[in-house]
Amino acid sequence: MRNRLERFGLPGAAAGLAVLVALIIIASSPLHGSTQKFSVPDDVALRIRLDDTLTSTDSQVGDPFTATVVDKGEYQNARVHGHITQIDMSGKIKGHTSMMLRFDRLVMPDGRRAPIRAEIVELYHAPSGEKVDVEGAIESGGRGRKTIVHTAIGAGAGALLGGIFGGGKGAGIGSVIGGAGGLGTTAFHGHQKITLSSGQEMLIRITGR
Repeated sequence: MRNRLERFGLPGAAAGLAVLVALIIIASSPLHGSTQKFSVPDDVALRIRLDDTLTSTDSQVGDPFTATVVDKGEYQNARVHGHITQIDMSGKIKGHTSMMLRFDRLVMPDGRRAPIRAEIVELYHAPSGEKVDVEGAIESGGRGRKTIVHTAIGAGAGALLGGIFGGGKGAGIGSVIGGAGGLGTTAFHGHQKITLSSGQEMLIRITGR
């Protein structure tokens, strides 16, 4: 660049100034902005859409995920990065499977990034009935009435058969046997599964950094 400027008769000082200006322009370009950090205020609510599918059976603790901010405003199209911190499978009779997500950082479209901590406030239209518990964990839907009815019928039928063949004592034993049969039916249904498909939307609230 300096040779070109000198070719047009510009003095060396002017050439040096031109080089300095060029360096300043490069330093202030978007590429440099990608390394800049900023902060997201606490209590900011963001509606995000998952870019990945997360399930309680196929995903593992530590798996990363990303989501895109769909709210209109200053954070629109920013990417939220996080990972799974906990998966607890439900019991065989009652209880729910739960999954904990941790949100680590928010990256703006221009490359700026902010460390974040956030909690899930709401899941929108979860197809399998997943919900958010009081601690911010994602919880599977209930086991449903059918499983409970199977257990109750098993215990009742066992008590009836025990009463026929063994009197009162037989009724008590038969109830235990029948209940065990009901438990077998419950176990057959297996654990409740959490499925958060790509495209699932949720509302998160920033709680810190």
